[in-house]
Amino acid sequence: MVFAVAAKAVRGAAAAQRALGAATFPHSATVRVRMGMHTGEGTPASAEAGADYVGIDVHRAARVAAAANGGQVLLTQATATLAGPDLGDGLSFRELGEFRLKDLAHPERILQLVIGGQPAEFPPIRSLDRTPTNLPPQPSTFVGREREIAEGQRLLDKARLVTLTGPGGTGKTRLSIRIAEESAPAFNDGTFFVPLAAISDPDLVPSTIAQTLGIQVGGSEMPLTRVLDHVREKRMLLVLDNFEQILPAAPVVGQILGASPSLKVIASSRAPLRIAGEQEYPVPPLELPNPDRLPALEVLAQSDAVRLFIERATAVRPDFRVTAENAGAVAEIVFRLDGLPLAIELAAARIKVLTPQAMAPKLRQGLDILASTARDLPERQRTLRGAIQWSWDLLDPLERRLFARLGVFVAGATLPDVERVCSPDGELGADVLDVLSSLVEHSLIRQSEIEGEPRFRMLVLIREYAVEQLARSGESAEIARRHAEAYLALAEEARPQLQGPEQKRWLDRLELEHDNIRAALETMISGAMAEQACRALWALWRFWQIRGHLIEAENWCKRVLAMPTASVPPLTLMRAYEAYGGVTYWQGEFEPTRVSYEKTLELARAHGTDLDEANAAYNLSFVYGIPMSDTARALELLDVAKAKWLAAGDDVGAARAAWARATYLQLGPLGTGDPAQLRDALASVEEALAVHRRYTNRFDIAWDLHLYGMTLLKLDRFAEALAAFRESAALFRSDNDLSGFAIIASDCAQLAAAKGQPERRATLVGVAEMLSNRAGTGLLRSIRDQDGRWIAQDVPLELRPAYERGLAMDIDAGFAYALEDVP
Repeated sequence: MVFAVAAKAVRGAAAAQRALGAATFPHSATVRVRMGMHTGEGTPASAEAGADYVGIDVHRAARVAAAANGGQVLLTQATATLAGPDLGDGLSFRELGEFRLKDLAHPERILQLVIGGQPAEFPPIRSLDRTPTNLPPQPSTFVGREREIAEGQRLLDKARLVTLTGPGGTGKTRLSIRIAEESAPAFNDGTFFVPLAAISDPDLVPSTIAQTLGIQVGGSEMPLTRVLDHVREKRMLLVLDNFEQILPAAPVVGQILGASPSLKVIASSRAPLRIAGEQEYPVPPLELPNPDRLPALEVLAQSDAVRLFIERATAVRPDFRVTAENAGAVAEIVFRLDGLPLAIELAAARIKVLTPQAMAPKLRQGLDILASTARDLPERQRTLRGAIQWSWDLLDPLERRLFARLGVFVAGATLPDVERVCSPDGELGADVLDVLSSLVEHSLIRQSEIEGEPRFRMLVLIREYAVEQLARSGESAEIARRHAEAYLALAEEARPQLQGPEQKRWLDRLELEHDNIRAALETMISGAMAEQACRALWALWRFWQIRGHLIEAENWCKRVLAMPTASVPPLTLMRAYEAYGGVTYWQGEFEPTRVSYEKTLELARAHGTDLDEANAAYNLSFVYGIPMSDTARALELLDVAKAKWLAAGDDVGAARAAWARATYLQLGPLGTGDPAQLRDALASVEEALAVHRRYTNRFDIAWDLHLYGMTLLKLDRFAEALAAFRESAALFRSDNDLSGFAIIASDCAQLAAAKGQPERRATLVGVAEMLSNRAGTGLLRSIRDQDGRWIAQDVPLELRPAYERGLAMDIDAGFAYALEDVP
């Protein structure tokens, strides 16, 4: 509801709540309605919009209402200030404080309307201040460490960076999570766990942190810049896990700490980060009993190390107990394992087949062997390696062979991928799932489930050991080659799906396997597998473009195409150059795009079919048509492409040519186009859209609708244009295609310009800029002059606040705002 006077709105809400409280509903039901109020400007909306008013302030009022509990009335400070002097009897305000509400960039001061005769006590309001967190749930109980948790909290109170150090297996990860769990209520902007184990390149640290925080980064934008902007002035706790292999990235942590005085970091690493303000906390071993002076059984069982052993042993053998007969062996086991949690867990897993008395001598033997051959390693690391060595020694030859081969997977693998890489055509001579199950029981690999499919992975330290064993076996090169071939096959299987109805599922699959794909590309480059590397570029470039990995994609393209390619089949090389051209095109860099596309056309003419030449000519046309540097040349190339496609009976190809033709014909600022030429463009895009709808090509349909809407807009058919933009945006949004949605936001800014709404236009320019930065697309800059579109630098000074509002919106808020129907 809309009121002209704030006090009337408050009194109206109170009257409504009293009426609801006094009403009798069927079946003695109780109806509790939440209400929220804000004072600001609203714009009357059309009936089709589904609302009476639209605008930022209407949106703010809706978020305030959404935060309330049933029967509760909330209001902003703006409303309270205006209504306060004229509240009326039986009404008062109660200060609740500042809260972060969904889609609002800044905290909002919220008050509750206290209504005489109505309930006044409610649960906490629904705000983002309920400490958002992604701390991972743990598969087993956390045993002991009460002293260490308290010490970690004490250090975190004093320092902004606390680094838990120690050798692998000391339990740094689990302890850091427990400290974070206890500390989380103090960090209103969230506590976030950032797993770094899967990466070895320090340059990937900012993008990994960004992904954890839900920051979409890619293209020409630097991930660190986005992270710094996101955390600025926030009260947040980051848990950076497994930092030791990327220590050169330590300055990144310093920059993040510098972005917000209220942000803190817990890091786990085998070595300190050595940056200013760091508080190192060497994680001690678990509390140990003295095997030479055993206490009473009840006292022994209270030792943290023994408690952990018992807890994990009973998980695999429920009837296990510490008795007078095995107490000495249990104490010896945990003592010789130096109280290291991972080592104890590995040992306890063997209780299923070995008694403690039988286990102790085997473990002792393994320790002695490892210590005698690796004296340059720290004692604790030798001890842990001994525990893993002992687990390895207990494997049969088949289990050992699979275990070593599994080391090739960087971030885990599905069962089909394990079979393809480790046992093609049943090479191991046994059912792979059976052997995997045995390794899971040995606690050497872990099993999880993603979308109903089992996934197997190793802890980092255990994977390192597996890689060593693989190297000793002499199979490293062959298994790495198979791994590269397997993930190339996945990429090539995914490629035709990336523009179809299953697009999102395949994009998500490639994102899940991105670390394995990176490892596969490294193998191809280091192993002189130029043909496979070129095929990978072609298969992956659209994934990189849609999901915002354009900077990384450009790097891979440069490295691959710098390899000797004389032996690469010409058409494979042609497609690699097409991929490189696609990556640079989406970055808005037309000169390198021209070079790549001309090379593509040259190879197509020399070695390809008419369809290859048609596709190459179509791509090259964009270099001349989008910047309008030579529209005649662009149309000439399109005529060649369309003729060849039609001759081959390729309707989809001909539709793409029609789409491109319409794009070039409609380019131009609002109000300057030739109506006849615009109608010609409209007919062409309608032709393309009809074909693409028939073949359900989501990617092409979305881009057809963008173009259809822009052409309708330039013909002053505003309602039809908005309908096209909405349908296009829904496709882009569902597939998380930020490049496409950035264009739609810019299209809606053009619609606002045509309607004479400069403030809305400026806000939408901000939304488009936000999305472009996250997607890494430079296309809006490329068509700025040709289409008369505003970008950031064009927004007048008096409209900068509106632009900043758009820039500060998150994706959902920008999506909703862009597609509002504002007359």
